[in-house]
Amino acid sequence: MGMKDRLEQMKQRAQDAGKMVVDVGVESAREKRDAATGFAKGRVDAATGFAVQKRDAAKDLAVNTKSAFKEGDFEELLARLPLPARPVQEDWQWSLAKLITSGAKPPTGTGMLLGLLDNFGTIDIGPKEVGFDGGTAKWHKVKAIRTRSLDGILQKLSTDTFTETIENLLPPVPGRGWVSEKATSAIFTLWAMVADLAIRDPEAGRRQVVCEIEYKGWIFTKEAATGYFTGPVMALLPNLDTIFREEAASRGVVVEQAEDTAIENAETRVAWLREKHAAIAAKRAEAQKSIEY
Repeated sequence: MGMKDRLEQMKQRAQDAGKMVVDVGVESAREKRDAATGFAKGRVDAATGFAVQKRDAAKDLAVNTKSAFKEGDFEELLARLPLPARPVQEDWQWSLAKLITSGAKPPTGTGMLLGLLDNFGTIDIGPKEVGFDGGTAKWHKVKAIRTRSLDGILQKLSTDTFTETIENLLPPVPGRGWVSEKATSAIFTLWAMVADLAIRDPEAGRRQVVCEIEYKGWIFTKEAATGYFTGPVMALLPNLDTIFREEAASRGVVVEQAEDTAIENAETRVAWLREKHAAIAAKRAEAQKSIEY
């Protein structure tokens, strides 16, 4: 083999070796790229999956809440209601407006009407203030907190005048019918739950529940008392009642029992409760007839 042939052979080997190095480099780069792509895709898939899970969970909660509201299963809603920490460190509020909008998006333009319900059904407690139904007091001005029995709370609930009270509260503007019907149905449902609890459990019927706050005004002593919404809610949320008591005790506020007209005879009490429950159920059914979900 001549010198020229040897040189050509060496050149060919060098080219082949170079090509092999390039091929190996390309393959290695491709593997790295595929690995990186796979990793990135995995992260994206994981992130997407997590986002989908969160979205689905939120969607399920909304659906379940709406379903519970539709079926009047407020027991489930109350069980899921996040109560304030103990001791109370932040302002906490729950209201009739929040209850009726937890199950369905309110129609456009009903914000003002829902706001009016705050003077009718609101529970407030915080590190500085406490109150019911729009009447709040600074803790250092609270003179006493009073309780009533669950039976006593029921005695104050009038099925005859309540619907009228709601209608008089709301001005004749668009959305009034929706808010009125939702509020009426919700409150009658809560009343029925309280009456049912009192029938099933006589001891629960006699349990004392925080329902009045006496506090110093500018001139006279004032009182913030539970009403159609707040009374039943306090009765159905014993843990919230305990929080009110603990906050009062930590500030040296007296918790005392208000005067109740108790029905001592067991048979008379049960008959009265059943009659009350039947009246509430009838009013609730009547209120729900025109509600669309």
